[in-house]
Formats: sequence, C-alpha cells, structure tokens
Amino acid sequence: MEKRGKLGGFQCSLVLNQQRCDCGEAFVAVCVCIFLCRDSCQRGWRLMYILTAFHRCSDVMKPFLLTFFQDACASPGLLYQGIASACEQNLRRTFQYGGRVQYPNTMELKAMLAGRSSKRQLFLLPGGIERHLKIKTCSVALDVIEELCFEMGLQRLEALDEYAIFLVTHKGNKGLVSVEL
Repeated sequence: MEKRGKLGGFQCSLVLNQQRCDCGEAFVAVCVCIFLCRDSCQRGWRLMYILTAFHRCSDVMKPFLLTFFQDACASPGLLYQGIASACEQNLRRTFQYGGRVQYPNTMELKAMLAGRSSKRQLFLLPGGIERHLKIKTCSVALDVIEELCFEMGLQRLEALDEYAIFLVTHKGNKGLVSVEL
C-alpha cells in the first residue's frame, strides 16, 4: 500500500509493505520535510515524534538522527527545540525498550497530531488511594513505578523490585480482571 501526503509544498511519499516497512526511508523523508518545508515544519516534527516512538532506525542512521535532534535542540531561537528533544528521548527509549508495540488508537493519534503527547492516567494504590500520573507516548511501567516510589520517599533501587503494576479492565458484566504487566 502506498501512502502519499503533502507537507506544505513538498511531496512526501512512504510505501508501506505489509511484510516490512523501510523505516529508514521514512526517517529520511520526514527529516527532509522538516528541513526544507518551513510551512509544514510543525507537522513534520509531530510525525517524527510518532515515528521515533514506534520504530527503530538502523544502527547506521542512529548517530545521524541523534545529531539532527541535538542540533535542533541547541539552535538558539528555533521554535521546535522541545519536540526535537522529545524525539531524541523517544528514539533512545525505542532502542532501549524496543518501541511501542500497540499502535495508537484514533483518539491518541489525533491528540499527538495536535501536539498533545501525554495524558493523565489514574493509578489505584493499596488502601483505595488514587493517583493521577502523567503518561507520555514512550512511558513504560518502570517509569510509573519509579515515580510512585519517589513520591513515597523510596529512593533505593531495591525498592523498585518490590512493586508491580496490574492492569484493571472491565469486560462486560463479568467484573474486574487483573493482569500483571
């Protein structure tokens, strides 16, 4: 399947094969759009944010992409320093944890394209305590455990091993189901 999109005056196309997606070409195409198309630069950065959250680039391309993001962050007066930094963090986390497996639903994708990259998620703690934490596109369970331990004043690394996160869902009228992540 071929996806074509127009970012400003520059035509970008990405061919998606059901077996394999050459993400290297996608990274290059988005970098070109960001660099050359000033009128669609913001949309290009948002697309890069999504791409870096879900896909790894090649080991050969990684240093070039990281330099691209770092240069964008270091440029004084550049409007997109924040999202460039977020793209760099996403790429590093994708290499560390393997990227997101679950693609965003329509609502999350619309939020990301609108520039909102986090949401407040409810966590239920023992004793009926409710905590809302900010969850980003590339957040992992360890991030949540670290933040909750920090709020409880537990800064020893051993304390992190004592906690787990359970996902609570509601399936019809069958009640609650808990699954350890």
